[in-house]
Amino acid sequence: MNIEKARFNMIEQQIKPWKVFDERLLGAMATIPREQFVPEEHRNLAYADINVPLGHNQSMLAPRELARMIQALELTGEEKVLEIGCGSGYASALLSKLSRKVYSVDIIGDFVKSSQKRLKKLAFTNVEIEEVDAAEGWLAHAPYDAIIVTSLLPQLPESMKRSLSANGRIVAILGTPEQQTVTKCQLDDNNEWCYEALFPTKAAPMINAEQPNRFEF
Repeated sequence: MNIEKARFNMIEQQIKPWKVFDERLLGAMATIPREQFVPEEHRNLAYADINVPLGHNQSMLAPRELARMIQALELTGEEKVLEIGCGSGYASALLSKLSRKVYSVDIIGDFVKSSQKRLKKLAFTNVEIEEVDAAEGWLAHAPYDAIIVTSLLPQLPESMKRSLSANGRIVAILGTPEQQTVTKCQLDDNNEWCYEALFPTKAAPMINAEQPNRFEF
């Protein structure tokens, strides 16, 4: 596989047609070696328009979906970002190029160790990755200017909302296993939470996420 050609085609044929026009994000995707974040047995799929299996019943989002999620955070380079679910570490690497500081957490220790190793090897110095159960959010370094959640939540936890800075925003996958939507969440001018549905997707449920009460008849 011609890696440079595959990366170019990913951007031109997958990312840009999905209305991703943030030049800083496109630049990061053009330079970060995605193939180094993909499990070796799936390396030939690194630039394919699919979710790539990572093990532990988890997967990397397709490049175009991840790009749309990150673009929706509207990062300027000055933000402190929380990523819930480091997975392979690829999103962490992209976020590190677009923000001041990234805190990334995952409940799966194997993902944390492998992501730390990859990011250190590639000299990303403004990312900290920890093994944490952050299904309800993570207040250790709050407030955050942006939060991204790449696994499915039934609803946005109140504690996660409270960990945002005044003008902060959250991009998360919300809904049920059957109907999932990437959603941008932030306070409006009236201090009310505003939810903007961006696109449907399919992701694994957040481990340990609290489920809403359901009435059975």
